[in-house]
Amino acid sequence: MIEKVYIPPIKIQGIKTKLVKLISQAVSLKDQAVWYEPFMGSGVVGLNLAPKYAVFADTNPYVIALYNEIKSGQINSYIVREFLEKEGGLLKEKDEKHYYYIRDRFNEQHNPLDFLFLNRSCLTE
Repeated sequence: MIEKVYIPPIKIQGIKTKLVKLISQAVSLKDQAVWYEPFMGSGVVGLNLAPKYAVFADTNPYVIALYNEIKSGQINSYIVREFLEKEGGLLKEKDEKHYYYIRDRFNEQHNPLDFLFLNRSCLTE
């Protein structure tokens, strides 16, 4: 059974964080088993189960791009923290103007760190 549930970096509607322990009790992953997650979302279940073999898919290419950069090591917790602290400070200083600046930049460049920033700081209107 899973003792500690690790929270993924992105927020997604319907995240299953509270169900991870229950799901882990109901699933038996053998050595050669492949975990398929066709609707990855945050990936909280599959990432916490940590199977030896897994296939994660999602229709959102930006979610996939973020996790691919994490997987390759291009993004790590130190890079994320530095980026979010810097951009969060600018957001606090410049308010919504900075949010929209990042949103426009993301729409042009599709940078996974910008995606993460927008996901964590999105404005509600």
